[in-house]
Amino acid sequence: MSENNAPRRVPAPFAQKLWFGILSVFATVLFLVVVWPFRAPIFLAAVLAAVLQPPLEIAVAWLRGRRRTAAALVTAGVLLVIVLPLASVAGFAAHQAVTGFQYVRDTLGVTSVQELKTAQLPPAAQAAVDRTLALLHITRAQVQDGAGKVAEQVQVLAPEVLASSGRLAFHTVLMLLAFYFLLVDGRRVIRWLWNVSPLQAENTEELLREFHAVASGSIIGTVASAVIQGVLAGIGFAIFGVPHAFFFGLLTALASFIPVIGTAIVWIPAVALLALTGHTGSAIGLTAWCAIGVVGVEHIGKPILLKLTSGGEMHTGLMFLALLGGLEAFGLLGVILGPLIVSFFISLMRMIERQSGHPVEVH
Repeated sequence: MSENNAPRRVPAPFAQKLWFGILSVFATVLFLVVVWPFRAPIFLAAVLAAVLQPPLEIAVAWLRGRRRTAAALVTAGVLLVIVLPLASVAGFAAHQAVTGFQYVRDTLGVTSVQELKTAQLPPAAQAAVDRTLALLHITRAQVQDGAGKVAEQVQVLAPEVLASSGRLAFHTVLMLLAFYFLLVDGRRVIRWLWNVSPLQAENTEELLREFHAVASGSIIGTVASAVIQGVLAGIGFAIFGVPHAFFFGLLTALASFIPVIGTAIVWIPAVALLALTGHTGSAIGLTAWCAIGVVGVEHIGKPILLKLTSGGEMHTGLMFLALLGGLEAFGLLGVILGPLIVSFFISLMRMIERQSGHPVEVH
């Protein structure tokens, strides 16, 4: 028999599965390497697409089935309602910081970091500063030394901040593009996940349902918490005599989305302003109001709100731990990722318990 007419060897089923598994793992690793630098904007786009499905369906019905046009309108709404206000607050804060540094430099006649430690304040400003420092039991030398260190750090970090700003703008554009395409092809993506998932159909459906519930609850709970903090801060600003209380209350609501610092970036300067202008009682009152009300809502009320808006399936203490751990590990996205990871873990444990024949409720 000639070589060309020899029967072709068919790989054994085990060998086929082995090579197919190796190639699948290799392709998955390469895919993750490609998308990993953009994990944050893509994940945020997926969360927003899951949360905003109801408005999308309403827009599709209103536009008589034109899904792409409806997705474009919803994307434009996200840009106008979420992205631009946050960008405006960041730009306003940066502008005010630059203006403040310029004011200090011009008032004190400081042209370098070293001169900051020996600069003299005007008499009125010096008297206000002395009253505040006496109240806080801090010497001016300590403040000058700390200010010099902060200024040095600002000079070192300035180039990195500029680079981060450009990267943030690029990631925002990428998030909006991914969000639009997920709105258009979201059903197809869910169908694909359903087909390739190694889990049973009901388990896959449960995980997708859990993702939608926790993602929606995280977004709604975070926004509700921001609104409550902004209202409480605005009331406090009005009571204790801070000018433009409504505007600064709005800034407090937007600043609540910033991890770690959060609302303190607004109300601490307001307290300092009251103290420096001689309103010591109002400064103390505003500090107590914001520390108990505004910060209390952020650290105590937010876990309760997230538990309620995500369906109430997770214990409040566990939700609090998920929020803190998520913020520590992932930054701002940890508000969503932390509860999502813990919820997925609990869901998987429930599946294992059901399949083992000894289901135990986890709350």
